[in-house]
Amino acid sequence: MMESAIVFVLVLVGTGLGWVLGYRSGKVRPKNTPADWIPSIDFILAQNTDITLKRLVNAQTLDDDSIELFLRLGCSLREKGEVERAIHLHQTLFARTDLKGVLLQELELELAMDFAMAGLHDRAERLLLELLDARGRIQEKSAKVLLELLEEEGAWQQVLDLNRARKLPNSALLQRRVAHAACELAERAAASGNYIETRQLCRTALKSDGRCARAFVVLGNMAFEQDEPSEAVRCYLKALDHDPGSIIAILDPMVRSFHQLGDPHGLLAHLQRHGEGLNYVPALVARAETLADIEGAETAIAGFIQDLEKYPSYTGYVAMLGLLLRHKRRLSESQAHGVYAILRRIDTDDPSFVCSQCGFKAREFHWRCPSCKNWASLKAITPFSHPSVAIEDL
Repeated sequence: MMESAIVFVLVLVGTGLGWVLGYRSGKVRPKNTPADWIPSIDFILAQNTDITLKRLVNAQTLDDDSIELFLRLGCSLREKGEVERAIHLHQTLFARTDLKGVLLQELELELAMDFAMAGLHDRAERLLLELLDARGRIQEKSAKVLLELLEEEGAWQQVLDLNRARKLPNSALLQRRVAHAACELAERAAASGNYIETRQLCRTALKSDGRCARAFVVLGNMAFEQDEPSEAVRCYLKALDHDPGSIIAILDPMVRSFHQLGDPHGLLAHLQRHGEGLNYVPALVARAETLADIEGAETAIAGFIQDLEKYPSYTGYVAMLGLLLRHKRRLSESQAHGVYAILRRIDTDDPSFVCSQCGFKAREFHWRCPSCKNWASLKAITPFSHPSVAIEDL
């Protein structure tokens, strides 16, 4: 009995001592805890009050985590459309005297992006031009934002001037933008008949990006307009070597140039080489028409049906009907079964319903639209039911 009482007393004393120590340690402030309260970005956005924002901005000391919070907060405000609040936040922080070096440059970049979003392009451009003298990631990101801004304004010559003055980082992505700026000016020069300037601008584009297919497209179109089919073909094939997808831009003049040269076999060879793997129906039709001239309509239509099996689409089906009508041919029974199977695949893959409110498309019927949440808004797709705004298929 006495032993039980002693054990009970010891447990009681230990519990009390632990509570006292815990209370005292709870009152001791950790040395690493900052004096100013820095809430999380989710809390600030949830509060959505300027009081919280003001308290954050007026913090006496700022560490790296706080700066990161500022940058995320400003970006979130800008993305939400609250550009004025983002500008106020970044301008207030930019005026602080305890921020230096890279931190100031990051804030300046964010402020420039705020101005651009607000439509204050002159102010944004001025800040971005200053940041081009920086080094590293800030310089490249600033250059990207600046080029995007100049592209929106159509200031193509200014892009070339910046590159000529070596103000832009020598990265592949930025130089590709410079090449397209040169091509924009080249197309204008060609349209006005200034062919010497067109060639010079295309050379400028290729100097910035040696794989710029568009420069060869511009040169090919210029040769085509000057009735030089051989040079046009040479330029078009150069473009295809660099980017097979450029066939979309050059198909018609390239086909006509080959016909002017009287070289259907060469046209067929290049259509087969560069059109392989591209689901571009006009290129498939051009290949079928060329094959029909060389080997006959039956072979061409059979080949086109094989293409349609690889790349099933309603557009391809309509093109196949056009081939049949132009060449006055009919499908054999086996071909008809194959085409029917292709149409079944197309019908299975395509959405069947579209929301009359938001344009959301789905393969299965829903009483409540998964996108805009409206009830009884999904209707069966008809040729006239596609709204102007379409959202990704479900």
